[in-house]
Amino acid sequence: MDNHEREFFISLIRSGKTIVKNEDVRLVVFPLTIDQLLEADIVFKECFDSTYADDMMTEYEVEVWMNENGLWTITEENKTKSFKDDLEKLKIEIYNNRHETKLREQIRRYIRVAEKALSSHVREKSSYFQNTREGYALSEKVAWIIKNTTYCDNKLYDFEEISLNYVTDEWYKSILSESSIRELAREEPWKSLWSIKDNCGAKLFANKENEELSTNQKNILIWSQIYDNIQESLDCPSSEVIKDDDLLDGWFLVQAKKRESEKLEKELDSDIKNEKIKNSSEVFVMTKDKDNIRRIEGMNNPLVQNLKKQRLDFIQKKNVVNHHELPDQQLEIEMQLTNMQGKKH
Repeated sequence: MDNHEREFFISLIRSGKTIVKNEDVRLVVFPLTIDQLLEADIVFKECFDSTYADDMMTEYEVEVWMNENGLWTITEENKTKSFKDDLEKLKIEIYNNRHETKLREQIRRYIRVAEKALSSHVREKSSYFQNTREGYALSEKVAWIIKNTTYCDNKLYDFEEISLNYVTDEWYKSILSESSIRELAREEPWKSLWSIKDNCGAKLFANKENEELSTNQKNILIWSQIYDNIQESLDCPSSEVIKDDDLLDGWFLVQAKKRESEKLEKELDSDIKNEKIKNSSEVFVMTKDKDNIRRIEGMNNPLVQNLKKQRLDFIQKKNVVNHHELPDQQLEIEMQLTNMQGKKH
């Protein structure tokens, strides 16, 4: 995004307005007031309740119906989870390989493919929810919002020349993507404005006192705070990582896993009362819960995970193995003997 583009979007976000142009007509969609938000929510509730006696199903009922008719089964749900897990792994990989330019960019291409596959898969499910009670109520709520916040020449617009559907579509399009918001939040001109807001009392948004924040305003505030938190972190990544969404997402995941591992380690330490066991180089934890298995496995660093794999491969080949026969134990014994011989000399 060029600087002049960022300046335009920041001005638009700060105004809170959505500008809709069609030939000679210029419309302005203003932010909702708190009272209007309440009225819009009332419209949603009334529309939702009015369809109770109809054949229209809720989102939950549609999900059950899809499962019963083989349109979206547990297999499809597992596929969604698999896509998300793969995407997380790729983002961790791109962060871990951030200094390897060629490999990093190859992983980035895989990330785009995985995102596209996940989006396409989820879209299959969401397409069935448009005609649910929630879907109908939401469309009526949005229609009410656009009708009551769209002005032309300071007067409520009548939607004679430009249709309500067109304005609604443009209003939805005005909601910026997460990647765009992230760039705007960390770059000029917003970066300077955000940094001085407390010292000089700068007004970030032009919203009136009783007006709600727009989606773009909320999102840029959230990401501005996130970037502040990153800078304050003891493990703050480099500026190169911060400016790269894929690398930063990988950093988030690595930090989350690190915190989860540290938390679980503390919990296990508190559960293990025997000091001899607690101070052992290896501790085996018994559990049948799949989530616990995943968390406990995550406590092992990559070297330990690789060692575990080597041991399992060796055991599968030999069927029965004594502990001292494991390759890593043999190597440790050899090193101890070497050290002992060195001390004799």
